[in-house]
Amino acid sequence: MKPNASRALSATLLLGALSLGPAPGVRAAEEKPLPADLPPFGEDRPLPEPRIQQSRTPEGLTVWLVPRPGFPKLTAILAARGGDAADPRGQEGISELLAQTLKEGTATRSSKMIAEQLQAVGGEITAADTNDAILITVNGLATGADRVVEILADVARNAAFPAAEVELAKRNALQNLKVRASTPEFVADKTFRAAVYGDHPYHIIAPTEAALTAATPELLKKEYARRLRPERSLLVVVGDLNAATLTKAITKAFAGWKGTGEEASPTPPSPTAGERKLIVDDRPGSVQSTLIVGQPSLPVTDPDYFPLLVANTIFGGSFGSRLTKNIREDKGYTYSPGSGVSAREKGGLLRVRADVRNEVTGASLLEVFYEMDRLGATQPSEEELRTAKRYQAGLYLLRNQIQDSVARTLATNWINGLPPEALGQFVTKVNAVTADQVHRLGRSVFPSNHQTVVVVGDKSKIAEEVAQFGNVAEMSQ
Repeated sequence: MKPNASRALSATLLLGALSLGPAPGVRAAEEKPLPADLPPFGEDRPLPEPRIQQSRTPEGLTVWLVPRPGFPKLTAILAARGGDAADPRGQEGISELLAQTLKEGTATRSSKMIAEQLQAVGGEITAADTNDAILITVNGLATGADRVVEILADVARNAAFPAAEVELAKRNALQNLKVRASTPEFVADKTFRAAVYGDHPYHIIAPTEAALTAATPELLKKEYARRLRPERSLLVVVGDLNAATLTKAITKAFAGWKGTGEEASPTPPSPTAGERKLIVDDRPGSVQSTLIVGQPSLPVTDPDYFPLLVANTIFGGSFGSRLTKNIREDKGYTYSPGSGVSAREKGGLLRVRADVRNEVTGASLLEVFYEMDRLGATQPSEEELRTAKRYQAGLYLLRNQIQDSVARTLATNWINGLPPEALGQFVTKVNAVTADQVHRLGRSVFPSNHQTVVVVGDKSKIAEEVAQFGNVAEMSQ
């Protein structure tokens, strides 16, 4: 749709949407001003930058040790590059099964032995996959640091993928996939990622049934050898630790580690946004529509990432955002709309989501587009900017109060290409964002005519409403 035609249509639809009024029984919330005599907020404080001892083992493993005395526990995370984006064609999503099974036994320890030995030092082990990495997390009492490192190294180097454990994990994963695939949220996200990314590996959100069915211990061992390699991994340990003693334990536990087979290929750059796409995914009988709107955005290493984060907070990334006030508080179209900016190694993603009643699907989309375009048409108020920055800074400080979160933040930063000192720079960079920067990001990332739109719902009830905004492609699960 041409810009002028789109603007004229938006104006026409806006008049129609206003005539709909709030949902029955829903009244627009009145915003009451705060008492005038309240004291001002205190000055924001950045997260104290911890001492991070950086080293590298002879095998090439990067090691970050972060002493945090006072609480007698520690958390160790091994991050290995090569997550969902490294999955071979035809085996998309196999990283999820790989993460579930790599901790289920090694050459010398059964899964029961691993659990019992960690329980003896007050610990446990978990593993997860992301688009860009496999993460193995082990925690325990500080007095059991040697055992924590020993077991983590054993799992990273010697996972055995016992046939019985793999078969059980496959059955569970197939059942879980059926449950997930029955929800509109999963269907919408899967369709949205496919529309945004096409063949790019960031489109993967779950394993396919075919990949799970075909998985074998031999296949998982091969993928494990491709991903778990010292030169492509980081070990970060946070807690009550003695750096010199722990370094010796790490050097011993990981001595001689090396990957085998062909190394996982680098992830290509994320695609850029194009013209608006409209997709309806038919879910017959649904009484509401699930809307997802968004486009590829910026990696966290981009200087504009922090202005984007603040811009999104003003738009829809907090409960006090413009979008929430518009389609929840004022119009009653939905209960909990929201938007988020996710960061990945090769590019981020802006994603807006709302569940709305069928009859206000078109009106809701109109308001989403209106708020997106308004962000680039006008500068935020001083109060909006201040509130958004306080929200992001406060959320970050709150999340990183505990050592597990500090370890995960450091590991995620490393995966995404940030140095260790980035941990203490977040609040400072958020507070430096200006209204001009937010306005500029509103024009470059949020324009409604560059967004991909996925609507999951009853096509017979919503297709005409969505078609008001352009040509609609139809899909059916």
